[in-house]
Amino acid sequence: MFNLQRMGYDIKELVYSRNVVEFATVAKEYCAFFDNIERYSRIEFVGIAGKLVPLLYYKATLLPLNEPLYEEGSQKYVTEDIYEDIRLKIKVLLKQHDDFPEIFDPRVSETDEQFTATISEYLADVYQDLKNFTMLYQKGQVEEMNDALWECNTNFREFWGIRLANGLRALHLLNFSGLDLETDDEDSTTESDKDTSNWFVTRRQNDNI
Repeated sequence: MFNLQRMGYDIKELVYSRNVVEFATVAKEYCAFFDNIERYSRIEFVGIAGKLVPLLYYKATLLPLNEPLYEEGSQKYVTEDIYEDIRLKIKVLLKQHDDFPEIFDPRVSETDEQFTATISEYLADVYQDLKNFTMLYQKGQVEEMNDALWECNTNFREFWGIRLANGLRALHLLNFSGLDLETDDEDSTTESDKDTSNWFVTRRQNDNI
């Protein structure tokens, strides 16, 4: 049986603290949004995502630091198939608006090449971690909630936090560009290598560099 004081803090008090509960609420809303993505038009999706992403980032920065109780990792609920389903639904909805140039990647300093990222991959990566967290958090077992919180917070700091921030840049440009988001590019379904210099997000980002 766990001694809830042995880590130097009250685990139950921590996992039910205001900042954690508010983060869990936003995380659940984020996951529900993507679980029901078929309900939204492209312009609705971009608008809602443009609000959820910065709110989620802000709430994640307020999470308290803690330590895991178990040596093994937390249980995972999002399979590869579930992840791919979410990613492809976002990609299909956004079409030509999914791709954007990654300008904050540390690899950029090592080469003159420009790296392409996708909103769908970045947001699906975040979904994967948040879904695993919320599934464990809602079970109400404080030890599992503690470890799920630690893993989610660690992944935010080391992996998906920067993806959330970079994805927000692309969403911001789509939201406030005046672009007709409901008009599709006839060539947007091809997966071959393209000249990205004419992509709308590329042009706007280059203007701001």
